[in-house]
Amino acid sequence: MLQATHLFIKQILTFGKFQSSQIPKSVFSELLTEFTNIKNKDVIVIPEFIKKFAKGDWTLIVDETINGKYGLKHITRKLKILNNGGYCFGYKIVLFLLNKDNLTIPIGFGFYHKDSESVSEITLNFLRILRNNFKVRPKIFVADGAYDVDKLIKRLTDYGWACIIRCRSSRVLSKNKIKKLIPRGFGDAQGELRNKTKVKIFRRKDRFFIGNRMLMSMKKAVSYYKRRWKVEESFRFLKSCIGIKRCQQHRTIFQEIFIWMCLIAFAYFSYQESISGNSIYKLYDNVIFGFQDFDLSLLKEVLDMN
Repeated sequence: MLQATHLFIKQILTFGKFQSSQIPKSVFSELLTEFTNIKNKDVIVIPEFIKKFAKGDWTLIVDETINGKYGLKHITRKLKILNNGGYCFGYKIVLFLLNKDNLTIPIGFGFYHKDSESVSEITLNFLRILRNNFKVRPKIFVADGAYDVDKLIKRLTDYGWACIIRCRSSRVLSKNKIKKLIPRGFGDAQGELRNKTKVKIFRRKDRFFIGNRMLMSMKKAVSYYKRRWKVEESFRFLKSCIGIKRCQQHRTIFQEIFIWMCLIAFAYFSYQESISGNSIYKLYDNVIFGFQDFDLSLLKEVLDMN
């Protein structure tokens, strides 16, 4: 498995694409078997990262990005591009990130396509796997409001997990619009969701945040939510450097394996950044331009393999 991962990531970094013919058949067969074992419907976890890094106080961050794929009609769906109001055909990558101190590690992703469950169900499925299969618990869960917030917060509350999620200003709490509950630019209020889950709403100018800890302060809630920008930084590196959108394979499993390997490559550079103090972009450039090798021993350490 380590050899397959090493060869695959070197290929991605060198050629920016996936060519199974460039990897020995026996090694690629091992890779397919390993991937099939960890895949749960449209959720893919990275068990090695969960076991190695999900310890102590850490933040679980969730976000999604559109991967436009015009030539894969059998898996793509029509998706709205929020920043310009347009549409494209493609699928979504729902990224689950662990953040602790100066380290950001992907611990899995969801694959939202033509025949998959909704993004909300994919997220709930990942949370179930994380809790039931790995027995871990984040200090805080952070996300934006692009999910079924009521259902998500109820699940997190049932698990005993704290959360901060950005929500729309049109949200209703205890049958009252939150804009009326907090009419001024700053403040907080408590109430119930439609499913009777008790929550606390925070308003900071035109932004509203919702959490399930009644004693949490505004300052703490905002500081937690700011960690969501880690996922934006991660997507930027994955797109501009690793090339997470470059796979042109037509089989769904190959698209998923490519994303999986891109995330492991990102974790490799992120982990190296945390122990070396150098910028993740500088470390990437050093590998690309041949100033240093893609270190098998470091990859082994990141994956925590014997």
